Amino acid sequence: MNILGVNLSNNASICIMKNGVIDLYVESERINRKKYSNSIKSLLHLITCDIDVIAVADAYWDKPSKELQSVIELRKVIKMFPNARVCDYRHLHHKCHAACAWYRSGFDSAVAIVVDANGSKNDKIETETIFDLPSWDIVHKKYFDEDDVGIGKEFELCCIRHGWHHMDAGKVMGKASYGLSDCYRVQKRWETRALELANLSEKNLILVGGCFLNCTVNYMLKKKLGRKIYAEPISTDGGTSIGAAYLAQAEHS
Repeated sequence: MNILGVNLSNNASICIMKNGVIDLYVESERINRKKYSNSIKSLLHLITCDIDVIAVADAYWDKPSKELQSVIELRKVIKMFPNARVCDYRHLHHKCHAACAWYRSGFDSAVAIVVDANGSKNDKIETETIFDLPSWDIVHKKYFDEDDVGIGKEFELCCIRHGWHHMDAGKVMGKASYGLSDCYRVQKRWETRALELANLSEKNLILVGGCFLNCTVNYMLKKKLGRKIYAEPISTDGGTSIGAAYLAQAEHS
């Protein structure tokens, strides 16, 4: 069974999975040279095999133009493979993140902590989720609130205050080590929150979502907790195409 995972969010990407094994993964920015690209148009020519299942991931967008772009690009993919089944995981952004990491972690049992600035929107926009695995029970869920926008959004706002691209959170982590007051405050707040989340369980830890592209936080957790930790390398939204493919594989195997 050939599965095409598609991420229509930031770090737009595709994943081709053949019989449960990843055969291809690529992000749009590697082809079109546009950083954080959210369009998969430049990747479609790379799909050269038949596709049985199309697994779709996305995140919440507050821009109607981006929502329209996502719909148009998804229709192009479906038109390329009209006989393929479509598995729509656009409402399960954090689960796609977690699946990407869980199936690559090698753990038999763990909790997956997902933290980012912007997940899926049902009634509210998810910012934190903890899954108990392999049951997929939700241990913890936090949503965006005007009084508590979430740590991912705090990093974005800090970037904007310093005149950087809103997704350049790595600069906040770097500047924090030099004591830049605003960056230091946000970084320390994330270290405290990450430890709180990790302490909600005593199981092996899987760390995924954009906020865990933070080596200072990940090393702090390893040092303080002494537990087995898998930090997903593709923790950006790009990895959700892999997660969607894994979810479809589990659903149809």
